[in-house]
Amino acid sequence: MRLDIEPAVNSTVVMMTVLALAIDRGVTGFGDVLSLSLGPLLATFAAHWFATTLKAVHADHALPSRRRLLGLGGHAAQYLLPGLLPLLVVAVIATTGFAGAQGPVESAHVTIDLSWVGLVVLGAVGGWRALRRWWGALLGAVGAFGVGLVVVLLRILLEGGAL
Repeated sequence: MRLDIEPAVNSTVVMMTVLALAIDRGVTGFGDVLSLSLGPLLATFAAHWFATTLKAVHADHALPSRRRLLGLGGHAAQYLLPGLLPLLVVAVIATTGFAGAQGPVESAHVTIDLSWVGLVVLGAVGGWRALRRWWGALLGAVGAFGVGLVVVLLRILLEGGAL
């Protein structure tokens, strides 16, 4: 199965946005960070799997075979891949005791920051795949940087109390 850029970008932006909103509303524990990171990804995975299954039923005018259904599920599982980052960040911060009582909030901040870096890398890879030129990779990275900037600006506005 070929990995697609679109599910990873989509899930990363959803995760970043939910965490930015959660930081403003209050994160009380590491469980909050994990549930707020992984919950939207699981919902996106289920929605995509359902939608692509409906599309397959419509195209074939029949229920998909078990093999086809598993293939669609495998493709939809790519929406879960960005969830590995918060698992890793929470594990490291919770285990080391980094940031003390502010550990959960700090893990949300670190996850958002690392996700932004990952988003730029995904944009560069997507641009390279699309155009097979260095400037395609640069264009993709700049576009992904802009998308991440929207989320970071949202976080800054929320922390500043403007919204």
